[in-house]
This record gives sequence, structure tokens and C-alpha cells, in this order.
Amino acid sequence: MKNLSTPLAKYEHSLLTLQGRKTNEQNYQHFKKKAMTDCIEITESNYKDYCSLDIVAFLFAQPGAMGDPGGVEIIDAQGQYYHTNYCYNGVSYDQLMEIVPVLKVCKIGIVNHQAPEGWKAIYLGFGNHLTIKADYYDKFEEETRNRHIEEAVELYQQWSGIVLKCINNHA
Repeated sequence: MKNLSTPLAKYEHSLLTLQGRKTNEQNYQHFKKKAMTDCIEITESNYKDYCSLDIVAFLFAQPGAMGDPGGVEIIDAQGQYYHTNYCYNGVSYDQLMEIVPVLKVCKIGIVNHQAPEGWKAIYLGFGNHLTIKADYYDKFEEETRNRHIEEAVELYQQWSGIVLKCINNHA
């Protein structure tokens, strides 16, 4: 079995499962670029350092999700990108609740999800759930329309870049 201990390895492994308009090579290049950015990996040994993040958006993948099962990607108000996994070599689910406290009140179902007041929820398909601060949502939605994103898989691939653009335009 392939070693899936890094985000890049997990993304490469998941390419065979992605569906959509883009080719596997385009998907690979997207994930390689995303995984090679200045990403902070949150683990059981360092998670306490990240319990007070000013989170703008986060992607929550259910344990059986395609892509990065159990993966959580976070972008804060400074545009810093974080990754952890509550299923595989990251943090426990309880520790995740300390890092992303809004998850305690999100209602995540199999194919839907509700965010609390002040947040917006978007289902990205295949067990992946995106939650965005309401203050950024209108710009996020506008940029999604500008990019002519029509399918959840396209938004799954581009959400982090759109959020970063919203952060840059929010100041």
C-alpha cells in the first residue's frame, strides 16, 4: 500500500477518485501547488498553538470523504493556510474542536451542512464541507460566479484561492 503520510501523497492518491472536467494531470498540478504552499501542519504535539486562530474559512472532510478523508484545511484572516487530519496522524476529534470551535455548532450531514449564525455552509460533494465567515461570503460567491464555477468538484479545487482573494480584497 502507498504511504499516505503527507498531504501531497494523500492528494496524489485521491486523483483517481476525482470526477469533473479537469484531467488528472490538471488535478495533480492543482493539488501539488496547494500542498507545496506555506502550509502549517497541525498535530497532536503543536495543536495548542493554534486554538485561537481568526478563521475565515475551513474545509471539513468526513471520514469517508474523497480527497483527504478526515482532513481539515483552514485559512485564517492573514491568509495563512493550515492542515490537519482527525482520522490519520493529525489531531483527535476533541482537539479539532478546540482548534475550530465553530465546528461544535455546525450540523454536518451526509450531503448537507448547516452553519451557525455568522457563517455560511457550502457542500462541495463527496463528503467535503466548506464553512466561510459570513463577512466574506458575498465576495466569495461573486468570485465563484466570475470564474464560472458550475460544479461542486470545481469549487472543491478552487475554494482556497477564492478565499485568499477575498481576504486580500477585504482589508
